[in-house]
Amino acid sequence: MRPSVPARRPPGPAVGFLLAAALVAMLPAAPLASAQERFRRTPPLPDAQPLELKLPKIEYVLLPNGLTVATARRPEASVVTLQLVVRAGEADSPTALPGVAAMTARMIGKGTKMLSADYLENMIESMGAEYSVTVLMDYTVLTMHVLEEYLDRAIYVLRLIVLEAVFTERELGAVRRTAFWELFEQKKNPEVLGWRQLLRILFESHPYKTATYSEEVIKFITTEDVSAFYGRFYRPGNAAVLVSGNIDGAAVAEKLENHFNAWVGQSAERAAVPPPSPNSGDRICYVEVPNVSDATIFAGNVIMPASDPEFFPFIVLKQVLGGTTRSRLFMNLRESKGYAYYAFSETEFFRSCGVYWARARVSPEFIVPAAREIVREIKTLSVEAPVPAEIEEAKSFLIGNLPTRFESLDGFADWMARAVALELDDGQWDKGPERLKLVNVERVRAVSQNYLARKPLVVVVGRPDWLGRFLRDFETVEVYDTSGTLKRTLRKGEER
Repeated sequence: MRPSVPARRPPGPAVGFLLAAALVAMLPAAPLASAQERFRRTPPLPDAQPLELKLPKIEYVLLPNGLTVATARRPEASVVTLQLVVRAGEADSPTALPGVAAMTARMIGKGTKMLSADYLENMIESMGAEYSVTVLMDYTVLTMHVLEEYLDRAIYVLRLIVLEAVFTERELGAVRRTAFWELFEQKKNPEVLGWRQLLRILFESHPYKTATYSEEVIKFITTEDVSAFYGRFYRPGNAAVLVSGNIDGAAVAEKLENHFNAWVGQSAERAAVPPPSPNSGDRICYVEVPNVSDATIFAGNVIMPASDPEFFPFIVLKQVLGGTTRSRLFMNLRESKGYAYYAFSETEFFRSCGVYWARARVSPEFIVPAAREIVREIKTLSVEAPVPAEIEEAKSFLIGNLPTRFESLDGFADWMARAVALELDDGQWDKGPERLKLVNVERVRAVSQNYLARKPLVVVVGRPDWLGRFLRDFETVEVYDTSGTLKRTLRKGEER
């Protein structure tokens, strides 16, 4: 019986970094594979008529107070999505106060000058609305899904909770406790630990490192800290209200102006954040976790931001490396050598840079050969471009799956928020298929040489007693605890 392949995130170029959500929920594993599956070597014929990507144009209106209104008409939508995007995220938390961006966003809706948190919650529930908060690296999104007939009331509630927000110690205490235990529970998930450690090391001298905080820092955030962050960034000049659904954009913009015209404040000063320096040397980081049955390996590095012209060629390259169960990583580590339960590659993009990584779950006895094979596959692509057939198959898969990203309310809303917050052009909004079609072997070769030639950072999550395997094969291993604190650095031949 072959190991189960885990459910993966929807295909696409970007996935948001959430404060308190695991990357992927892994399915139970079965014994490792030992041979190739023939059918994976023969890709299926592409659909004769693939789905066409049809996204509505985003209409923008700048209100007199500096607030941006962005609307997108979707006649087929049965629900309207109302969002407030604030151009400040975890990277904007002060170095001494990581997590304050998340605490501030979570406090929105927990009380106003006149209304309690319970009353506001009942107002939202009475509309049958769904309210959520997402804090990402560069921006924050407050989202409300509501029936069209309740849109006016939803706008009113959004104005109340944002413009009249108050921050009490009682409510902050409850939010702190919830966030603390969410982060604490995440430390039991090797996928989350590996991902956060990868970012923590890649961003160790960069403002983005504030997003990789542990649960302990939450306890020290005060109402004064939250109020200060709110006062600095929650301003109309630093925000946008997004509305999508079966709406009249001009009429909605007029309603929003009536509700938000009393909101004042210019855009917050945010220094331009340069990209971090990529990892350039051999570096092995080992996160010690007791009571895990398998090891989790991450290997990745810093790449270009989504606004870069090399974005689309790199997405194709990533797809060849590990985008599907027919990719090089999967075919090598799982199907051919039987080292891994799964092996994929993924990307995430922020305002100043992007990150790519390969990830695999392996049996303990295969940790070292699996890590070496992942690095070897990355290096091979940096010196030998994929063959045209691989590139065309990757392009076909990406183009065919792009439309599925927007079938759900959340998928469309997340994409629209990202486009507005990061000020992306049409190529990122709805011209993805056209840009992907222009990718050729020469462009893929160029990005592979530019980015994959750099040695990837390797992070392994596993039990402490597995460390000996590394000390026989690698010169240096950095050992960390589950909070990301360096415990010791071991060198080849040393005793643990």
